[in-house]
Amino acid sequence: MATLNPYQPPTTRLREALSAEVGGDCWRDGKELVVRPGCTLPGRCIKCNEPAAEPMQHARFYWHHPALYLVIFINLLIYLVIALIVRRRTPVTIGLCERHRMRRRVSTIGAIAGTLLGVGLIGYGVSGDAPVVSMIGVAMLLASLVCGIVGSRVLVVTRIGENYTRFRGAGTEFLATLPAFYRTR
Repeated sequence: MATLNPYQPPTTRLREALSAEVGGDCWRDGKELVVRPGCTLPGRCIKCNEPAAEPMQHARFYWHHPALYLVIFINLLIYLVIALIVRRRTPVTIGLCERHRMRRRVSTIGAIAGTLLGVGLIGYGVSGDAPVVSMIGVAMLLASLVCGIVGSRVLVVTRIGENYTRFRGAGTEFLATLPAFYRTR
């Protein structure tokens, strides 16, 4: 019979942590997806966990600290230059099922069509001396850009660190199939 050693560290949690550090490239941490830079996610849709359509998409995600947005109040051009210099980048290969891939495609095409229509309405309003049509064109242009950005994004980066990248936006069914993330440091 084994005796209890009160000075021995717990081995179960340590074993889970070591398996997370050594094997695998993606984990779940609550509602977030945690990956190593350059990893390939499993061949399932990250939204609904259905089999992913081939070929899987290679995507590059960018992130900078959110406090950098305060520079916009000083000057937009200065913000753009600083953001391009300090941003971090991580490549990830992701899978989408045919349904979610089509939804993303329709959202992108709708945004492009809305943007072109908005620019056309602005041009027509300016040349025809119709300020109301120009205002409708500006509203349509802005709305289509926002809808295109929100509708076509797959994952949202919450942080890119030295060893791990964290994302929001993965489906709960997909996250449920991944091992839990446990950081040893």
